[in-house]
Amino acid sequence: MIRLEQLIPISVILFGMMALSSCGGSEAKASEDTKAVTAAPVEETAAVEPAEETVTEDSTASPDAPTESSSADAADTSSNADKTTSSMAERTVNEERLGVILDLISEELEAQKLEYISSKGQDCSGIYHKIKDMVKKKMSVLGDKTKFHYPSFTEDRNSRQIAHWYYKNNNLHIVQDAIADRNLITPGTVVFFGRTEEKYSNITIDLLTNPGKFVHDGTNGKIMHVAVVTKVEKDAAGNVIKYDMMHGRNSRNFASRTTANYDGPGGYGKAYAKFPFGNWNQQLVALAHIETPF
Repeated sequence: MIRLEQLIPISVILFGMMALSSCGGSEAKASEDTKAVTAAPVEETAAVEPAEETVTEDSTASPDAPTESSSADAADTSSNADKTTSSMAERTVNEERLGVILDLISEELEAQKLEYISSKGQDCSGIYHKIKDMVKKKMSVLGDKTKFHYPSFTEDRNSRQIAHWYYKNNNLHIVQDAIADRNLITPGTVVFFGRTEEKYSNITIDLLTNPGKFVHDGTNGKIMHVAVVTKVEKDAAGNVIKYDMMHGRNSRNFASRTTANYDGPGGYGKAYAKFPFGNWNQQLVALAHIETPF
């Protein structure tokens, strides 16, 4: 049997090990999905997260590793602000229209049956970038470069880099209490989730993104998954009770819309109690508007 070390140089293996700690690569295989049904499907039990140091062919070519420019920029800014509080920028676009456009974009992407492949930009962060680019084209006001700017695919490739870009540009809300913050979730909200089956409190930007490194090192860099909200459902009092999101899901499913967990029957109720408004067994940790005004 030919050993892996005989095929791949050690430097490539080490780089691949770092790249896997993003929402791309094998890590996202543990990102359990949720569907708009009345009971939790059998497979949606708490996932066992795969070991990060599994080297795969895709990981050696993955663009998930941080770029030099974004790392240096992050290091200069993260220490100067309150790392536990933040807020999203004021929204000026019509959310109802944005929701319609996002549903159309989702239908278009779903029709392409995009497999979860990091090297093709079809992991969760890659799908975010596709949505971001498409919404700029389909909603002309959001494509106005004099009014709005966005993270770059080349410099803000993984989910932690995307979150930190929004943080640097005053458009990220760190979620300490998902139920208290539920009404901040609207069509066009970028939602970030923590690692599978981990629960956090006193959340900081360092905990979420590991500025300057943008990988999970065992302590920081906890963001594991990113999605874009397409639709919300509210109760009679006007409070958000659940939402749909478009995202790159995992190796078993094409990119598609799913419903974030909600206080429903069976397994959904248990997941909601532990991770309200989360991605099944991943905690909702941060929110941003997809568009960021200058």
